[in-house]
Amino acid sequence: MDLMGKMHLVKKLKYELIFAFDSRPTVILPAVWGKLLKGVPLIVYWTDWFGRGGTIAERSGKLYRFFFEGVETFFEEYFRKYVSGYAVICHALEKRLRDLGYKKKIHFLPLGCNSTSTMNIDKNLLRNKLGLLQNGPLIGCVGSLFPSDANLLFESFKLVRDKMDAKLILIGENHFKTRYRTPDHVITTGRVSDKDLQSYTRCCDLMVMPLRNNIANNGRWPSKLNDYLVMGKPVVSTGISVVTELLQIYKFGEIAEDRADDFAQKICFLLNDREKLNLYGENALKLASDYLSWPRVIENLDHFIKDTLLSA
Repeated sequence: MDLMGKMHLVKKLKYELIFAFDSRPTVILPAVWGKLLKGVPLIVYWTDWFGRGGTIAERSGKLYRFFFEGVETFFEEYFRKYVSGYAVICHALEKRLRDLGYKKKIHFLPLGCNSTSTMNIDKNLLRNKLGLLQNGPLIGCVGSLFPSDANLLFESFKLVRDKMDAKLILIGENHFKTRYRTPDHVITTGRVSDKDLQSYTRCCDLMVMPLRNNIANNGRWPSKLNDYLVMGKPVVSTGISVVTELLQIYKFGEIAEDRADDFAQKICFLLNDREKLNLYGENALKLASDYLSWPRVIENLDHFIKDTLLSA
């Protein structure tokens, strides 16, 4: 729906609170308009550090970044004075708000996990069905990768291949694949259904998150992590803030430095320790079904919304 359509709706409808998803122009402008028009509280759910050196610096071309980084930053930051409370997907965004002088309530709202039936299917049967039978270990990575993250992964995988006959599978559509070359011994699935994504993930021995330790990766929640957790997969990741914090709740993987040699070393270490692989897989499931279960996440959000309404 376009901006004017949303402006018309917020004027026409009756409501007690506005919940805005991020602060892009077509969201924040009608949200603030509705708040001022009806005098109701406004909660903004901030899910991505897009401007000011964030995702826009990694995802976009230089020309787009030159013209629009300032615009994106303005819409992320300026309208906070109208916001009754923020829900943030990571604590890096909470810190940014506090550094900007925001003094009202901020609620940490993580991305929740759904249960899956694919967990009960034998891994070897799935490998046979998907044509993935092989002797060596299978390392998986879901979703898109920024070019700098892809370079870290491929450099690391090359070092892993020097020590063992492993294969890497990139699961799902990668929007940045035209900006780098996929090396040998890497399987790419392209776009897959949710069910097949779970099946491919189930086939892997461990999953990786080769995310450079930059503003863009620290200022968001990598949704691929939820795909790993619900499938009970051990993870090797760089030390971005979300992963570091979750590992303090349940130890589901290993943290590597933002370097190919250390990332590769952590992968090899874990693949050679079957006991740790099993333990981390069990802990991944616990995290998904407990702390990150949708009922728990929604219950906490409900408390925050009620508290915001009461204090408005």
